[in-house]
Amino acid sequence: MASNPQIEGYFEMHIGYYSWKSFVRQRLRYASQHKISGGAKYMFDKVLHNGHFVSSSLLNNSKCKVILTLRKPNTTIPSIIKLYEQVDPSHEFCTVRGASEYYSRRLKYLNDFSVNLNEFLYYNAESLREETDQCLSDITNFLDLDEPLEPNFKTQKLTGVGNTGDLSGNLKFSTVKRETTDYSGFAFDSHLLGELESLYTEVKRNLVRNSLSTQGKSE
Repeated sequence: MASNPQIEGYFEMHIGYYSWKSFVRQRLRYASQHKISGGAKYMFDKVLHNGHFVSSSLLNNSKCKVILTLRKPNTTIPSIIKLYEQVDPSHEFCTVRGASEYYSRRLKYLNDFSVNLNEFLYYNAESLREETDQCLSDITNFLDLDEPLEPNFKTQKLTGVGNTGDLSGNLKFSTVKRETTDYSGFAFDSHLLGELESLYTEVKRNLVRNSLSTQGKSE
């Protein structure tokens, strides 16, 4: 996103969005460590956790663009565990049950949250790797950008640093990698995985139905 001249921001700011004042806070937080370009059209933030309140009514205006994405549970759960083992080995998300409960709560939240949005774009998280050009084209069109989003990007000041985003090391390659971590050997209880997959399928179906995306409309 930040490699596009019309977009400022690329990391998790870990703030809530309650009123117009939250947008000022967002801009100030970003500007404290980055120079803001006068030609930017958007200020970006990635909100991953239910603990950061976001007002749907605040986003329902012509100046805001909302993008929602879901990742399948068979790769998300081991990814969460791997991340928290690096950050805090004693955290409940280091266990299959803890990570699974977090994942379930997040999916249910996004499902309910999306109902109150006037407009949003949805894409499957896997599509960014597997159908990169089409996925980036859909996002470019949705944001009405003058220059298309590209699979190659520049690393930024806080890329992969602290709690600002992806700590896997993939971002250092400065391109969207087609390969992903192989979690095929992960010990998953089949019943639990089945429940998570059912929830994922249900929520994805609802998001696709209510979004502007053509992705998955025929599923």
